[in-house]
Amino acid sequence: MQCQRCLRIGSFSSRGDTRWDCPCGYSYNMRRCSSCGVLSNVRSLQRRGEPWLCAWCKAANDGYTPRDDPATATLGDLAADMARHGLEFATREPQQEQGRDTQPVLIVTTNEVPGYRITQVQGDVFGLIVRARNYFSNMGAQLRTLAGGEVAGYTRLLTDSRNQARQRMWREARARGANAVVAMRFDCNEIGDIMSEVAPTAPQSPSNPSSHHSPNHS
Repeated sequence: MQCQRCLRIGSFSSRGDTRWDCPCGYSYNMRRCSSCGVLSNVRSLQRRGEPWLCAWCKAANDGYTPRDDPATATLGDLAADMARHGLEFATREPQQEQGRDTQPVLIVTTNEVPGYRITQVQGDVFGLIVRARNYFSNMGAQLRTLAGGEVAGYTRLLTDSRNQARQRMWREARARGANAVVAMRFDCNEIGDIMSEVAPTAPQSPSNPSSHHSPNHS
């Protein structure tokens, strides 16, 4: 599977999966193109009903729904389609690698960064993710409460959610031209008693810290 953003090619754990998560923070759902019939990857942030473009023929597909979409397929189907049609993922070119944004963004919970001076405010930024565990995992967690102790599955869920939400906030800060995020706060809520929402927020994002010093922040 290949990420549309970073062009990273990664493996998958199960051929029956309908979703793939790239280490860069982007996630994709598998959908079959109505034009060429080949499986394509659609970003998980795709909105219901918005058209999406096929990764192969670039045709627009309508009627996207996050769940129970009739065009849903598996990663195993993608491998079969690529072999059948002789398709290959695009290779990363040297100039693309050089142009990749690797500048770190300083994220702090304080309103100022010691040793730096904020020269420009880019605006508020946030990262948001809503995740849920499957029915059997939730049932196992309920049984765990009888004996007490840590529910490791929920610990991993919230840890992964916080990390991915923070990555999304980093991307938004960089898109605004910021190189630091101050006054960051984590907010965690439940949705429908079955999903956890994690949202790191920051009222300001600065850019350009220099040694004595001046970050711009979000």
